[in-house]
Amino acid sequence: MTRFILLFVTFFYTISAVNAQESFIGDINYQLLEKYVDLALKNYPKRKMYKASELSAKAKIGVAKATYLDAFTASYNYSPNNAARYNTANPYTLNGIQFGIYFNIGILFRTPALVRQAKEEHNEKFYQAQEYDILLRSEVKKTYYEYLRESADLRVKAQTYIDNKAASDGLRYKFEKGEVSLDDYTKAKTLTSYANSERLLAELNLLKAKEELEALIGEELKNVK
Repeated sequence: MTRFILLFVTFFYTISAVNAQESFIGDINYQLLEKYVDLALKNYPKRKMYKASELSAKAKIGVAKATYLDAFTASYNYSPNNAARYNTANPYTLNGIQFGIYFNIGILFRTPALVRQAKEEHNEKFYQAQEYDILLRSEVKKTYYEYLRESADLRVKAQTYIDNKAASDGLRYKFEKGEVSLDDYTKAKTLTSYANSERLLAELNLLKAKEELEALIGEELKNVK
């Protein structure tokens, strides 16, 4: 009878350990997961850094194109009509308003290369930002799945502890009545202690997964519905 009871306690723990491998796929909320991804793309600092770098590179394209204007310089001069045609105060051969446009061909030839360079730099930053978005999406999803797995693992191990404690308490009652040996009772308590340790470890792992997910999305999970 004693061996049967001890086997019963061990059976509780073994079945619970097997149940820890149950699928958590049914717990996945894909709509909520997309919200987590969107929040990460909006809030995660490193993603903001990549986006700012891309926008900065895009702005440089406009700056490079504006260099075309540097090739042209306009000026004007006004000389009264009644002024002498040429003297030290009026060193011009014509009177009235005079306009002039100066053209720098070197700048004109150099600017297209500057524009192409700016566009290539923008493309580089754009593709880097795209790559990081893909990696960030993947990281959020993996962390969310890990969070669900740890949550399921905690449920199983919490139930394992409850079951083992109930069986151990039953053995304690029988031990006090002299129906089981001290050795059997001690083994049952050891199993219960181990189950409790596993439960506490599962709680810790769940908290870690929760913290990692919240760090990615920039929000507490309880605030995301």
